[in-house]
Amino acid sequence: MKEVPPGATAVFSFRGDPELIETEYGEKYSFPITLISHSSYPLLADGPMDMDWQSKCQSAKQVYEGLNGSGLGTGVVGKDFERKLKKHYEESVWVLTRFDTGAYWLEIQ
Repeated sequence: MKEVPPGATAVFSFRGDPELIETEYGEKYSFPITLISHSSYPLLADGPMDMDWQSKCQSAKQVYEGLNGSGLGTGVVGKDFERKLKKHYEESVWVLTRFDTGAYWLEIQ
């Protein structure tokens, strides 16, 4: 997926297991997605597109680590969060917002 322009959003659903990959820009988190809405893709008017979202942003890191059980602590609270994250990862539509500062925010639609 192309970068979300500052002040814009992208809407997508995840469709498979994430990977940690090495790119010419360093290590990135890679997620297979179905893109529903994004200002840089006018062909989405014809329907959603399958592609990969690759990013180094904190939001991508948190989702990746949450799905892989790392970085969230242990105990009942951690396990409950991991279970809910996995369910939403598999079943929900997500909105990725990029602020004018360049920071990203990822949330369930």
